[in-house]
Amino acid sequence: MTSKESEVLPGYYRERKSGHWARRALLVLLTISGLIFFTTSRNFIKDLPSTSAVKTAIEEAARTWSRPHEPDSLCPLVKKVDPRSLLYNNDTINTILHDETFRNESLKKLWNAVRIPTQVYDDQKNPNSTETLEELYKIEPRWKPYEQFHKYLEKTYPLVHKHLKVEHVNKFALVYTWQGSTDKKPILLTAHMDVVPIQEETLDQWKYPPFEGGYDGKFLYGRGVSDCKDLLIALLGTVELLLKEGKFKPERTIILGFGYDEESAGTGGAVISRHLFSRYGPDSLYALIDEGDSGYMEVDEKTRIVIPATGEKGHLNSLIDLFTPGGHSSFPPPHTSIGLLSKLVSKIEDSEFESILTPSNPTLKELQCLAEYSSVLDKDLKSSILKAHMDASANKNVLDYLDKDKILRYLVRTSQAVDIIGGGVKSNALPEHASVLVNHRIAVEESVESTRQKIVNQILELAKEYDLGVLVDGKEVKEKTKNGHFVYTTNEPLEPAPVTPINDEVWQTFGGSLRYLYEELLFPEEDKTYVVSPFLSIGNTDTKSYWDLTRNIYRYVPGLTDFDANVHSVNERLEFDAHLSVIAFYYYYLQVVDGVSDPS
Repeated sequence: MTSKESEVLPGYYRERKSGHWARRALLVLLTISGLIFFTTSRNFIKDLPSTSAVKTAIEEAARTWSRPHEPDSLCPLVKKVDPRSLLYNNDTINTILHDETFRNESLKKLWNAVRIPTQVYDDQKNPNSTETLEELYKIEPRWKPYEQFHKYLEKTYPLVHKHLKVEHVNKFALVYTWQGSTDKKPILLTAHMDVVPIQEETLDQWKYPPFEGGYDGKFLYGRGVSDCKDLLIALLGTVELLLKEGKFKPERTIILGFGYDEESAGTGGAVISRHLFSRYGPDSLYALIDEGDSGYMEVDEKTRIVIPATGEKGHLNSLIDLFTPGGHSSFPPPHTSIGLLSKLVSKIEDSEFESILTPSNPTLKELQCLAEYSSVLDKDLKSSILKAHMDASANKNVLDYLDKDKILRYLVRTSQAVDIIGGGVKSNALPEHASVLVNHRIAVEESVESTRQKIVNQILELAKEYDLGVLVDGKEVKEKTKNGHFVYTTNEPLEPAPVTPINDEVWQTFGGSLRYLYEELLFPEEDKTYVVSPFLSIGNTDTKSYWDLTRNIYRYVPGLTDFDANVHSVNERLEFDAHLSVIAFYYYYLQVVDGVSDPS
C-alpha cells in the first residue's frame, strides 16, 4: 500500500463508548481548518418568502436531484441546497456563526449544562422501579441530577417550554413537540442527556475538573461536552431562537427526543420510541437524525467526503459456562474446566467470521464514492472497487485488501472479542466452573442467529471431542455426562440496523443541506467539493429503538471534526465553533424540510 492509498481509504471509526457507535476515521489524512468568517452581512428580511418563491426553489432542487454528475455514476453528487430563498431572515445564520454576544451566551448555556453530573451506570435501576421520584431516590439516588438538569433546561429555554408540548416519559426521558399546521410526517431530532461516569482515580489528570469544566478560548472541556450535551443544547438553542424571532410557523411537526441512559441500557430511547409509536404509528416520521460522526474526510486537494451513518452493525454477547467435577488439585484430569474452556476460546478465535461485501453494506457505497472522486487512489484498487458490486473477482480483490488491515476488516465481517473470563476459587481445588463472555458486532449480511449458530457449532465440536453435555438457551442439545457440560446463553441481541435509503428526496435534502453548510458557510473561500456518502457504524446509538418509526435514520452531527475530543476519557473537549455550526445547520435545515413534501 502506498502512502497516498492509506490516506484516502475509508477509516474504521474507533468505538468511543460501550455499546455505542464509534466513528473516528483512521488511515485517512484529516485536516481541520478554522472557520472562514463572513466578511459581509446581509440586510434583515422582514417578510416571509412568498409561496411561489418557496415552490420554485424546491422544484428546482427536485429537478436537479435526478441528474448525477455522470450518467453512470455509482456515487452521484447530491445537489447543494441553497436555503436563502426559503428563510425569513438570512442574517441570523451570520449572527449564529460570528456574533460575539450570541457566542458568549451559547457558551454559557452549554458550559452550565456540562456542570450538572448526569452520570449513568450499568447497574443503575430503571426509573420505572417505583411510582414516584421520591421513592426512586430512596433506592437509586444517582438519578437526582437528572431532575436538576430538567429544571436547568426549563429555566434556560423558557420559550421552548412555553410553546412546545413537553412530556416526561418514564420520569426522565424528555419529548418536546412543536406541532405543525399540516399532516406532513414529523421530523425527530434526538440526543441523550446522560454521560459516562468519571473514574475518581483520574481526577488529577483533568485540565479542568470534569463537572466544573473550563474554556481555553478554543475548546470547552468537561464530561459530556462532546457526547452529547453539545448536540442536545444546540437543538434546544435552535428551537428557542426560532421561537424568539417569531416568524417560523412550522407546517411539519418537529419533535425533540432526549434519552437518559444511552451510555448503558438504552431504555430511555426505547420508552420514547414506544411513546411516539403509540401516537403516530409505524413508518410515521419523515426522518430521524441522532448523534454520530461529525466533520469530513480529506480525499485529495479538491474533495472531502461527509459520511452520515446510514446503518449500524448488530450486537450479541455469547455467554459460555462450563461445569465439571471438582476434586483435589494433586490428582487433576488432563484438562480442567479452565483448560477446556481455553481450548474453546482458541477454537473460536482461530475460526473467524468470513468477510463479505454486498450492496447491502454502506461500506461499499463509501468505497465507491472514494474511488470515483479520488485523484490519488491506486488505479487497480480503484478499478476493483468500481466493479465490486457486479464482479466476483473484483469483489474478492477489495475484500483481500480490507482484510489485510486489522481495523478496516471489521467493516465487512462480524467481530468476536473475548472480553471477560473467570473460573476457579483456590489453588488446591479443581475449578468446578469456568465462564467466558464473547462480544460480537454483527455484519450487515449476517444475523443474530447466524452468529449464535457459529458459536454453538464450535461448542458442540469440543463437547463431542471431550464427551461433555451441552445446553443451549436452556434446552439440552447434547446429554450431560459425568465429565461435565456446557451452558450457552446469549444476551443483548440486536440485529444489524435496516439500512437507510439514499435514493430519495429525504437523503438529497439532508445531504444537499450539509453541502451548503461546508461549502458556503464554514469554508466559503476554499475551492472544495463535499461529497455526501453513506457510512456503516460499527456500534449502536439510541436509534436502535426507532426502526419502526422511519426508514430514514441518519447518525451525524453537522459541523467541525475533532479527532482528539477524548470522548469517554480524561479531558473530554469540544471545539466551541463546532457547537455554533450545529445551531446554524438546524436553523436553516428545519425551515428547508418544512417546505418539502413527504417522500412517496
